[in-house]
Amino acid sequence: MTRHDAHPLQEATTRVALAAYLHDLGKFAERAGAHAQDPRLDAHLTLYCPFHEEAKGRGWHSHRHAAHTALAFDTIEPWLPPLLGRESAPYAPRRRAGDAAAADATDSLINAAAAHHRPDSFLQWVIATADRVASGFEREEFEKYNHAKDETRAGLDHYTARQLTLFEQMRLGSGGSVPDEKALRWRYPLRTLSPASLFPAKAAQCEGRDRDAARQEYARLWQWFLEAIKLIPQAHRQQLPLWFDHFDSLWLAATQAIPAATAFNVKPEVSLYDHSRTTAALAAALWRWHEAAGQTDASAAGRLRERSDYREPKFLLIQGDFFGIQDFIFASGGDTRKQAAKLLRGRSFQVSLFTELAALRILDALGLPATSQVINAAGKFLIVAPHTPEVLATLADLRSEFDAWFLRHTFGLAGMGLAWQDASCEDFLLRKDSTGDKAAERGFAALRTRLVEQLDRAKHARFDLCRSGARVFSDADYRFGPCAFNGRLPADQAAEHGAAASCALSRDQIAIGRALVDRFERLLIVRETGTELLHSGERLQPLELPLFGYRLAFTAHEEASGRFGVLAATGLLRRCFDFSLPGADDADGTMPLWNGYARRFISGYVPRASGSENRLSGRYVGVAQDDFPEAGDLAPFDLLASEDRQPDESGSGWLGVAALGVLKGDIDNLGELFRIGLQQPTFAKHAALSRQVNAFFAIYLSWLLAREFPKVYTVFAGGDDFFLVGPWRQVQKLAWRMRCEFHRYVAENGDLHFSAGVATQKPGAPVHVLAELAEEALALAKQCREPASSPVQPAKNAVTCFGQTVPWSQWLHLEGALDRLGVLRRDAGLSTGYVYGLLRFVDLCRREREGDPEAAMWRARFKYRTRRFVVDRIRGLDEATRQRRFNELATDIGVNGIDKLGANYRIVLFNHLYQFRDR
Repeated sequence: MTRHDAHPLQEATTRVALAAYLHDLGKFAERAGAHAQDPRLDAHLTLYCPFHEEAKGRGWHSHRHAAHTALAFDTIEPWLPPLLGRESAPYAPRRRAGDAAAADATDSLINAAAAHHRPDSFLQWVIATADRVASGFEREEFEKYNHAKDETRAGLDHYTARQLTLFEQMRLGSGGSVPDEKALRWRYPLRTLSPASLFPAKAAQCEGRDRDAARQEYARLWQWFLEAIKLIPQAHRQQLPLWFDHFDSLWLAATQAIPAATAFNVKPEVSLYDHSRTTAALAAALWRWHEAAGQTDASAAGRLRERSDYREPKFLLIQGDFFGIQDFIFASGGDTRKQAAKLLRGRSFQVSLFTELAALRILDALGLPATSQVINAAGKFLIVAPHTPEVLATLADLRSEFDAWFLRHTFGLAGMGLAWQDASCEDFLLRKDSTGDKAAERGFAALRTRLVEQLDRAKHARFDLCRSGARVFSDADYRFGPCAFNGRLPADQAAEHGAAASCALSRDQIAIGRALVDRFERLLIVRETGTELLHSGERLQPLELPLFGYRLAFTAHEEASGRFGVLAATGLLRRCFDFSLPGADDADGTMPLWNGYARRFISGYVPRASGSENRLSGRYVGVAQDDFPEAGDLAPFDLLASEDRQPDESGSGWLGVAALGVLKGDIDNLGELFRIGLQQPTFAKHAALSRQVNAFFAIYLSWLLAREFPKVYTVFAGGDDFFLVGPWRQVQKLAWRMRCEFHRYVAENGDLHFSAGVATQKPGAPVHVLAELAEEALALAKQCREPASSPVQPAKNAVTCFGQTVPWSQWLHLEGALDRLGVLRRDAGLSTGYVYGLLRFVDLCRREREGDPEAAMWRARFKYRTRRFVVDRIRGLDEATRQRRFNELATDIGVNGIDKLGANYRIVLFNHLYQFRDR
């Protein structure tokens, strides 16, 4: 079949990346004992593994996993794209056993992968170099590593050692030194990727010295991997780049908790997945640079071996950043509220699509595989490319292409910023300062700083308007009026037949929201020339607007997406994403996140109507009987606003305010944590941290909402931030639960935390107003200074609710005070008027603490008012009982409430009042 529009070097580059990606396949297989009895093992040890001589002619092979890499390739070969007897440039083709040419295939893909500890040819040195650069090895350090046994500082070996967590080792400011490896308390259990396995456990729970038990854990995981690889559609094996994207998600699911390195006392702190991906990205770019420069001979291999060209800028790190996310998601128009839930869901998903498709456009234009994109989270991506004139020219064209697309379709409300920075092998290494005892801002740390600076420049030069001097929006056509869903954009379809005037961008947003409601959980991405085939299948929902030269269609299930073998075989099908959420039926969160397709965690949880809400119509304020949604539809905000209302004491009515809670937050000081948080930063660690930070919000949070907070709506959650909407009280409880779970996620490291803002509003408020209020609340939380975690950095680590900023450490005290106030209401008959009046004393207490001497009278006034309440409202009791009740109120509300909690007691009072209002 005819191949369409592929870069001439994409297939070859993908083969280089595949060899580099699986260079440590043998670590997995060896630890599982997959080839322990294989008769070919001795020959492979001699061929691929360093040999260390000892006295009397004896010796031993180190890094035995390299031999297992070659053997494991044979094991999985039936489910790989064809490697036998076909074009395999730049490698020699793989021959079947007995072929006359088999002996000459020394530069095969398998040899290149397995020979990384004993490289000889140029291609083998490309992969060996990428392996070392990804880990940040200096020459001397690598030589020690290459001659070392597989054991850690803690005396464990490659079977028994479990992966450390980088989070436990991060420090900010004067947070103290990182404990020695033996003192680190947390490990990742050896499990497939799932919401539960993202969390570390105490070392005693998952790490021991029983080698047999440790091997059995690996063996079970290996068997799962061998079965799971068969789920990749057979038709997709015919296109290596498409298959490789699927396989990357499988490798993530299988190896995210396997430590990549244990030899030479290297800390087992980077997963095999993150090391594999960064090595593949570097190898692909390195080979392409040498190919473009015509340096692929033995001399080039020698320079890589001697590191004589390590200062040559062979790499180009390309950063993408989607800007204007909030303006884009919260844009409004005349009919925005009618479709609010679908629009928000569609726009949030569309932001992820912009990022995915922009990255794919760059990869395709440069002829790079999916693994060259090492970071992709929250509207940002990082791609490793070769530093060549062709690449630089292509990027300049792509930047203009992206600018033109966003100016045309969003009028500059959003855009994709591109920045790039050249780098050499030496820039990725762990460099030491002159004292030699600590990492300085050199090497990879300095490279990372330059990357941040380049992206910052790109943000301040959006659309290159100053240099171009072009008139913008001069061709805006408002003949049909503004779009009813985004009032700043011109409609391209007139209002007719009951449909509002709209533009293609908004129609796609609504279509996306509808597709997600209908449980379409796969996305097909094809070149524009394959558009007609997207309309030929059942259960397909194509999108109207092309994105950067691609067409998209949602599909519901494997039977539908599996019919597109023609698209796959011809190369028209560029990607097929599974974006299904972790299942609400996964009670303990342990189901592997793998369904046979490339996984993208870009679809947050949203609540659905049960269809029975109309039977409790009295609960739902402002919802007419005809407006209740059908079962399975997105729950509208009007419905969610009443979900916290509870039956009154008579059982005939409902209590509680109908209001939405909006929760916005992000991790504190994340930029500084990435810059100085790790003592020895490497490229692989940087990629691992980005992936793991994103996973908490993009994976675990979705599962948590489905299981425990099913009425909370995800506007966006990923990277290091989140924006959620739901019933006002449930949102508060979720905020605290997230704070506790994040503390556990980061191995209880006090330097890692997030701040949040909570806004409470009636459901009729425009969405952009909710966003502004939540943003203001978050800004206040970020200003929290007490208690400070260090004299260098502000504490932050706080939440703002009802305009009051509270350190997370005090939140449970407020919850306890709220529970106590509820008991007093029941036992002492507290009236709404009495509780509302307490707000005045809270304000006086605040003024007293700010230095107003007259405000100190609040205690006497509070006691007088409380005495009058007891005398006037609690009748029929003897004086002793009244006195006891007065003392109870004075202590629980006055002393333990207002005096102890100060202005923060406002949160308690507002929560109480909102819970017991009748509307």
